Amino acid sequence: MSEQAENKVRAGNRIKILLVAGIFLAPAVTATILKLSGWRPAQTGNYGELILPPRPLTALQFTALDGSRVAIGDYRRKWLMVTFGSGRCDEFCEKNIYKMRQVHIATGKHHKRVKRLLVLTSKASSKLPKRLQAYPDLAVVTGPAKSVRDLANQLQTNDGTALDSLNRIYLIDPLGNFMMTYDRNADPAGIRKDLGRLLRVSRIG
Repeated sequence: MSEQAENKVRAGNRIKILLVAGIFLAPAVTATILKLSGWRPAQTGNYGELILPPRPLTALQFTALDGSRVAIGDYRRKWLMVTFGSGRCDEFCEKNIYKMRQVHIATGKHHKRVKRLLVLTSKASSKLPKRLQAYPDLAVVTGPAKSVRDLANQLQTNDGTALDSLNRIYLIDPLGNFMMTYDRNADPAGIRKDLGRLLRVSRIG
């Protein structure tokens, strides 16, 4: 083979190598450019509002209805659905704890990996325990007032805007990170779909 022919072969091989490398590198380069530019997809596969990046909650101490002390960290290793309500648990509070119960039931075999928490913003009314009989396994905490405020302040949107905490459901991952939220009109089917996907792909909790 002549030197000219050998050069052509080598050049052709280099081009092939560059093309193969380009196929593998292009997605990574594109992703890096998009990330640095701040671009986010217009729609994602999740139903709720995804918090990016997930926000770790600080250690907070609460009091359960029976007077025992409860730490937010006690729910680590569980997927935790949280909602707030007044001491009498008004209409929206009851709608949210109903939604959380239905979603929890729908997790089926993953039932034990999920926990539900109601945070009361005022003293529990005398009628509340009876009202909560329809919601077994629902953890309920109240105060101290500072802990309730601190938790609500940590549950904010991506841009730092405080949410209307009394009318929302929040999802905390098993590592203690606030990672998704749902408004008062959220469809339980959408919440179930999000949580079901997380339970399937997650190896934690």
